[in-house]
Amino acid sequence: MRHKLLFLPFLVAIVGLSIVGQRDPVDAAPLAVPAPQGPLVVELFTSQSCSSCPPADALLSELATQNKDIIALSCHVTYWDHLNWRDTLSHKFCSDRQRAYARQMEKRQVYTPQMVVNGHHEFVGSNRTEALRSIQSGTVQPIVLEHSDGQNLTATLPALTQGPNLQTLWLISYQTSTTQAITSGENGGRTVTYTNSVDTLEQVGTWSGEAQTLSFPRPKADPDEPPADSAATRGYALIAQPYGFGPITAAGKL
Repeated sequence: MRHKLLFLPFLVAIVGLSIVGQRDPVDAAPLAVPAPQGPLVVELFTSQSCSSCPPADALLSELATQNKDIIALSCHVTYWDHLNWRDTLSHKFCSDRQRAYARQMEKRQVYTPQMVVNGHHEFVGSNRTEALRSIQSGTVQPIVLEHSDGQNLTATLPALTQGPNLQTLWLISYQTSTTQAITSGENGGRTVTYTNSVDTLEQVGTWSGEAQTLSFPRPKADPDEPPADSAATRGYALIAQPYGFGPITAAGKL
């Protein structure tokens, strides 16, 4: 039954909403973000068609702007797209990634909004108290990511001190700011600004855990994406995970 739930999008969305209602109430107090001692990865699985998601989108933006060591990524899923509005930032790879996390964590379903911290701790994405608790629980090893030229990125990987020796390397690109006027669906009539919306996700190889320097072609922007805000830039992140979707061991951003 577990895998059947994971691949029935409409049922998943409905189940997800009921779960959100059963969780602890959201703490609306201002978030005082501590300074992590190294990088920390926060992934938000969200949708423009989910009425519960805008508070989580705003929380991710807070995390992204209050501390430069937090690698905050907004991954828009596709399983809400049937409700009279197609999320303009949604990608199948986001839905696939969330479902892979669910299998890895032995969860029965996926839902929005969901935050996953460092690839192993998940909670309702609008829960500010849990977000604060989770970002105090530990960081990952740093990867230095730089532009090597106009076409390539260079990653300096540390000697891995924990986790399996074989790691999957994920190269991610994202739009730092995108404002969307939503005309239909549960959020119809709202205008929402999204922070760090993921537009590409590529598996660029594996890593043995030894200190080394690698180069990758810079991901190309998706031509179907809406244009980012004029003052926005495109960002990049590199994440190392065992088994593809295990606890994150190292990460960096540019």
